[in-house]
Amino acid sequence: MPEKLTPEQCKREVLRYLPQRFGIPVEVLDRYNYIWSGGAIWMTSVPLELLPNHKAVQRVGLRALRKVPQGWKPTTPLLQLFDRFITRNRISLTHEQWKQILSGQAIDCLREGIFSSGEISPGYVAIELEGVIVGCGFFNGRFLNHQLSKVRAAELAEAFGLTVSVTGDDSED
Repeated sequence: MPEKLTPEQCKREVLRYLPQRFGIPVEVLDRYNYIWSGGAIWMTSVPLELLPNHKAVQRVGLRALRKVPQGWKPTTPLLQLFDRFITRNRISLTHEQWKQILSGQAIDCLREGIFSSGEISPGYVAIELEGVIVGCGFFNGRFLNHQLSKVRAAELAEAFGLTVSVTGDDSED
């Protein structure tokens, strides 16, 4: 993968990965423009020719995918934005399972019987509560861990009544 992708390459990567991994329709994703910045693909509804070319403007839009050693990692805001279109690799957790995962314990999906359809494959997944996507997780074929930033995980843990300390500013999500 080159260090910097052109907008056309970014769009091609998005249109290849998200429909295949999450079932998001190509026609939904095709409405947006995509640009490369800071090791990630950013999504914007602004026409590319109108994007500022000033050095002070580094990013415009929503970070969609981050480049990681395993390929592409979707961001939580992207998964939440396309919630209603995600039909694959979507795992629903109970309140108790959310408490477990936010406490740093992986969920044994096989033992818990979390999924019964063949629509879950190893890799990044959208994790939900009561039908609403809350964040991104990583499923290795058996165990599920959340991929939330420390700050977001701490906010959710607090909402579930858990005590979690946050150290540092981990803004990756």
